[in-house]
Amino acid sequence: MSKKDETRTRIMSTALQLFSEQGYTRATTKQIAEKSNVNEITLFRHFGNKETLFQETLEYYVEEMHLNDEIERLISQDFEKSMSEIAADYLEYCKRNKSLYLIQMRLPDNMEKFVKLKMSRGFKKGIMPYFIHLESEGMINGDPEKMASTFINSILGAYTIYLLSKDTFSRFSIDELVQEHARQFVSYYRV
Repeated sequence: MSKKDETRTRIMSTALQLFSEQGYTRATTKQIAEKSNVNEITLFRHFGNKETLFQETLEYYVEEMHLNDEIERLISQDFEKSMSEIAADYLEYCKRNKSLYLIQMRLPDNMEKFVKLKMSRGFKKGIMPYFIHLESEGMINGDPEKMASTFINSILGAYTIYLLSKDTFSRFSIDELVQEHARQFVSYYRV
């Protein structure tokens, strides 16, 4: 990695931390630069402005969850088992990206929508080929795109509520609730 890339990555890592802790509005470019051990001019040379820094940080840390390598394996097993695995993987993705969820909760409405859209699109893109295959084989009764959106948004919603309510969420763990959602999802869409 070049020195320039290392600096960009360090700035984005710091930005992610400060946006998560303080929110987009309260975290300043000056704080981000200082904590990244660069001057503010260097930050602006790399990103131009705070909004671009935020968007590029989001792009960098929001990984798309691709199932392409696993589709053959998922297709060869039971629909319920596959959805259970996909749900567990998506929940792990949410947990790994907790900072991004915390950031989105502190954003103005228009920016919060951008973050939610970006995060759900990455996963939707990964799961769509699986649902399209199941539909072509006559194994599911539903529109693959609607199914992907429903599945993703319900897990994302449960995780968001879980983050907001901490220990008072439910007598069940978030993992148990996500698995129950996967089971109900399968029972609704299976042919």
